[in-house]
Amino acid sequence: MFNSDLFANERSEGGELIVEMNLLFNRYDWGMKSAVGELSLKTEYAEDDRNETLFPDAVIFADVAKNAPLMGWEFKMPDVKIDDPELYSNALDKANRMGTQVFVLWNFQYAAVYEKNEDGWPLEPTRFFREFDSILTSRQNVHSNKNEWKQQLYDVLAYLNLELLGQKFEVAPIEFNIENYVSTIANKLSPEVATNFLQSSDTRLKARMRKWRKSEQAELIEVGKNESDEKVASAFARNVIIRWVNRIIFAHLLKSKQNSINALLIRFSKNADIVEFAKDLNCAVKKTDFYTILHVEDYEDELPQRVATNLNEFNLYLANTDFSNVSEKFVSRLLESLVDVTVRELMGLYTTPVNLAKFLVGITVQNTEGNFADLTTGSGTIAHAIQSLLKSNGKSEDFVHNHVWASDRFGYPLQIANLNLTSPDSFNLKNIVFQRNVMSLKVGEKISIVDPALGGLTPVKIPSFDYIISNLPFIGSNDRNDEDQSYVNELLERFNDLDNKTDLYQAIILHFASLLNNQPNARVGVITSNSWTKVKKNYKSFFKTLTSIFDVEMVVQPKRGRWFQNAAVMTTILVLKFKTTDTNPLTRFIMIKEGLTSPTGYVDKIDDLIDDIKLSESNDLYCQQVLSLNEIKEYLNMGISVEALFDDISWLGLLKTKMSPLSNYLEGGRGTRTGGDSIFIMDSKKVDDDYAVPYLQTIKDVTSFEVGKTRHYYFYTKDNLTTIEERGEKKTLQYLKSVQMSPSAINRQERFGDKWFNADQAPQYADFITSINPQDRYFWSRMIPRSAVNQRVTAFRIKKSFHNDIEVLHAILNSLPAQYMLAASGFGRGQGVTDLTKDGIIQIYIPSLDELSTSEKNKIVELWQTVKYKPVPRVMEQIEDVAWVNFNKEILKIYGLNIDVFDSMSKALVDLLERRSSAKSVVG
Repeated sequence: MFNSDLFANERSEGGELIVEMNLLFNRYDWGMKSAVGELSLKTEYAEDDRNETLFPDAVIFADVAKNAPLMGWEFKMPDVKIDDPELYSNALDKANRMGTQVFVLWNFQYAAVYEKNEDGWPLEPTRFFREFDSILTSRQNVHSNKNEWKQQLYDVLAYLNLELLGQKFEVAPIEFNIENYVSTIANKLSPEVATNFLQSSDTRLKARMRKWRKSEQAELIEVGKNESDEKVASAFARNVIIRWVNRIIFAHLLKSKQNSINALLIRFSKNADIVEFAKDLNCAVKKTDFYTILHVEDYEDELPQRVATNLNEFNLYLANTDFSNVSEKFVSRLLESLVDVTVRELMGLYTTPVNLAKFLVGITVQNTEGNFADLTTGSGTIAHAIQSLLKSNGKSEDFVHNHVWASDRFGYPLQIANLNLTSPDSFNLKNIVFQRNVMSLKVGEKISIVDPALGGLTPVKIPSFDYIISNLPFIGSNDRNDEDQSYVNELLERFNDLDNKTDLYQAIILHFASLLNNQPNARVGVITSNSWTKVKKNYKSFFKTLTSIFDVEMVVQPKRGRWFQNAAVMTTILVLKFKTTDTNPLTRFIMIKEGLTSPTGYVDKIDDLIDDIKLSESNDLYCQQVLSLNEIKEYLNMGISVEALFDDISWLGLLKTKMSPLSNYLEGGRGTRTGGDSIFIMDSKKVDDDYAVPYLQTIKDVTSFEVGKTRHYYFYTKDNLTTIEERGEKKTLQYLKSVQMSPSAINRQERFGDKWFNADQAPQYADFITSINPQDRYFWSRMIPRSAVNQRVTAFRIKKSFHNDIEVLHAILNSLPAQYMLAASGFGRGQGVTDLTKDGIIQIYIPSLDELSTSEKNKIVELWQTVKYKPVPRVMEQIEDVAWVNFNKEILKIYGLNIDVFDSMSKALVDLLERRSSAKSVVG
């Protein structure tokens, strides 16, 4: 590393250089209007290492208010080479931070101008100045030849002015480039902060980091199960730095309206004392309603001095910018950028897309009077959409900030939520943003909010809300904490259809009933995972549970693709109101054309889409099916999931009286749970015959409708080692010796001792198998002879009373009606596959064997012979295959249906599967 320290005389020359720049800007009508510099050198404790600074030695602006940076200059003396790689790299880093398109390297002897072009930053100067290179050769010569370097400075600035006029580069307004500042400052400072945290001897700090990562951040992004301390510290440090950057930016926006904020910024600028700065901010939030933005949490002020100095450099950079007279548009854009970058950096996975939030709010709100709440607010996108809707309908800022409530169980996202709810007109109005577990909220409960107009804490009561609109957390039953489990347990006592596998979001929806106003216009509008759409054992359904207290007005999903691109989660929208006297209300199942959440989607058409849905008017951007509650329950009681109700399945009415539950004919469910596949599943017969069971490991290998020989064997015995030895089973003893030191075997030895080689479950045999997670093949294969199968394969056995009809049943199972019912019993996953369960499969309805005469059964078996020896086809191939089409049409005729039904039935199946498949790659 070269010596880049600026000594006292260099600082003097650098300061004089900036003074000369400003004199030239005053003298000439150039596009450059002002220059500031030496930001990091104005603090008492600043370090002199210029490579560690965030900003250039000088920043030139296109305006006197210093809101529009044009370029940065790096100052050195002649003893530092102008083409030094590190000098270039540092200048480039700072230009990228500010978003500028030109930078200048200056060592008095030479000046090198670098202008960004279509290919990026050049490695060689765009223009090089050297007129006085033989004179300005040393520090002393620079000091004694001021006229020469001033002339060179004029030449460089005159050239840059011409380039600016020629539009070779342009300004980089702060409000449009704030994302660069946040991201690059975090990139630069986070590693040092993370190292500082890791080296701390405070065990509570380590515990706090782990807890934050596993609970607070894990609700917003995907977090690994067993992450290293280094990864946890890195994430926590990045969070800390971004929160500090946000605080400093917001404080500068507030300073012209809050003298106390201005005073603490000045104190920090003079001493770079981060601990004192934190104390000042925590004192200030007692009088201003920006607690979640400005409040400094424990350990956030434990920063290395170098990092504190860099943050102060950013503070000084903003201090040079005059925010007092900026437009509302400037402040709005800056806040929007701040929200965008923080969401992307810290919360990107499950954050609600802006267009989706607007759409959800638009279709939910019936009237702009009343109280509105987003009680799992996250980044505040939905609450912001509520504010926007109220303002566009004539509500005042005062009304909006007194009637929109936002809360979240974690403080982590509330800084950005509060920023999201702040506008240029609302700095002196309270934001009702607070931290609370939504499941604990009760109407009438008091919370405290700082009212800036009063300068202190103001108690407010939680009202009954007219609208509760939220994107609910995607937390499965396996990831619930003890607190949430206690709330779920209370609901399980009230709702018999629920079980302990109920997801948290389902419990939250039911809890909303206790917070909702009972007025006719009151609504709940929520985004949820689509896991609730499945039908559980004994035809239990969350839809049925909902209808015990609500009327389900709308269920909405994308026609193709998925709304959340950063998470492999399929989602739906539910719009609910309290039950009315109508005993058979209608529900609208609405599908929205793909592109709603795309940045280049139909943004300009969303308002019309919302209006047309409200008024039930036609619009090419959506389609719908309208069903009564009785119709819906009838479908659910046939094993059809809610997801299938978005398609026209009215054809099913022609067949349903001739259908029976699959459980009439089959029994069983999942295959064999081994407890250690690497031990018990063998690719050849490695043990003696008595202990080797032919075994199907995966259905992925199955390509035919009949499975004879399998590729694997299942090692199963109840015998102990002594018995095996007494029986002289040498092959088995040799196998046990070969696997006994494997990780799986050692684990089982610790758990089960001498019985470690006794598998968890006896072989589960199957006559029929089908996939639990099919994608484009829906079929049933028959095991001949009956064989054992793995737990990831279904294991259904025919009941003895129907054994003579096993071939007829095999044909019926692979007919189009049964295929559709199999697909419709599940729900789509974000990976593009269907999620089926053995309980869901066994209770689907299929064309009934009881409807068939002996001759009809024989006819079906005969038809089955024409297709069953074909390889298992993809559904899209099957509906075009002449033999398969004829097979299915003949089946329909036997059951008394017109063959035209084939087209409606196949369309329903294709639409359902294409929709699920599109989730992998299409933006919904």
